[in-house]
Amino acid sequence: MSKLKIGYVPLAKGNWREPRVETVREQALHLLQNLNAGYEVVGGGELITTDAEALALLEHFEKEHVDVLVFHYITFALGSIAPLMTERSRLPVVFWSMPEPAMDGGRISSNSFCAVNMNAHALWKLKAHYIHVHAGMETAADKLRGAVSPVAAIKRLRRTKLGMVGSRAPGFYTSGANELLLRRQLGVEIDNITLYELTEIAEKMPKEKVDEAVEWLKDSSCGICGPTGEELRKGAALYLAFLEVKQKFSVDVFSVKCWPEFAQYYGIGVCAILGMLNDRSILSGCEGDVYGTVTMIMENELTGGLPFFCDLISIDGAQNTGITWHCGAAPKGLRRPGADAKLRQHSIIDGGDKKGLTNEFPLKPGRVTLARVSETRDNDGYRMLITTGAAVETEQLLRGNPLRVQFDAPLPELARTLIYEGFEHHFAVIHGEIVEELHNICRLLDIEPVIVK
Repeated sequence: MSKLKIGYVPLAKGNWREPRVETVREQALHLLQNLNAGYEVVGGGELITTDAEALALLEHFEKEHVDVLVFHYITFALGSIAPLMTERSRLPVVFWSMPEPAMDGGRISSNSFCAVNMNAHALWKLKAHYIHVHAGMETAADKLRGAVSPVAAIKRLRRTKLGMVGSRAPGFYTSGANELLLRRQLGVEIDNITLYELTEIAEKMPKEKVDEAVEWLKDSSCGICGPTGEELRKGAALYLAFLEVKQKFSVDVFSVKCWPEFAQYYGIGVCAILGMLNDRSILSGCEGDVYGTVTMIMENELTGGLPFFCDLISIDGAQNTGITWHCGAAPKGLRRPGADAKLRQHSIIDGGDKKGLTNEFPLKPGRVTLARVSETRDNDGYRMLITTGAAVETEQLLRGNPLRVQFDAPLPELARTLIYEGFEHHFAVIHGEIVEELHNICRLLDIEPVIVK
């Protein structure tokens, strides 16, 4: 997960200083310092009450290369500070307001929410990007994580080089991507890598390295049912080739044209190899789907978990259940506890059971979020589909990697959104509920959220 530097700006009105305010500042600083082991907090050592103090703190932030500003309105504060620091830094902003202290008939002692209301108006007019959290100290940690983790995800996107191995699968317009729009708005760079180069590296891989990688391949599953020794060696060599290409071209993730050339010319399908890469968080999307892979990056950064690249193949189950599935590229880390996993020959290629290599098992249960980054109809920006559900105990319903999901949204409504709003047929499923975090990414990147609930 990405490192993140948080610039903490505890704000108060100069004539509202009192011991309570200093106590809140100290508690908030401690809370922020313990949000995440990968986050570092800069600033927060003293209250900021004037423009001069704000500018001095901003100079410190610039030297420390801060990634996000957290404006904490402990009390009401001057309306000039947030616009000043935001405009000069051009950083994303989190506004933190707190519930009003108990009222006993005396003067107002905080006015925190009103202060954020006033300052949000200014940033809205300036077209700055901000997120709002309203929480007392006892509930603030989770909400603040939900506000700053999207900044970490965006930082990771802007440092990501995606290795495009081949192109999109034939006829899969749903896997296409506008390379320069992606670079401009989301920051992801694409590096094109030919299938020929990858397989050439695999075929020249030294025998002793392949011998070792065969054992890694076997360890990625629970057994072998069908693939020949030669297919296992081809898969192991290809896995090593992916690792070599990753280092050679300094790529972080892959989007792979997994058919038809691999099976036709190299002799195997590559599903199980992509699963091994995903198990190492070298995120790899199938069928040349760039935006599917980008969605996987977001989900992985927000949760630390392993995403599942999949289709939604059934919306017909009882109790509002659908089935997500793909051929056999899920990482072993998503296997349902107690379920068998087998390296098998592909169930579809050449009519099925002709060529390896898939890793087949049902996925584990739990709360899940399904999402998809998608271009707008006019190809001038992005939108994001987001929905949630409960993954339930799933058997090996069919070959590959199935997962039955009881969706929170009515499935007919989800289906209408997918069909009539023109969304692609690939999704990324992650264990955990991250609707608000994904929505916050949309806020910060000018992505249109399409939340089905």
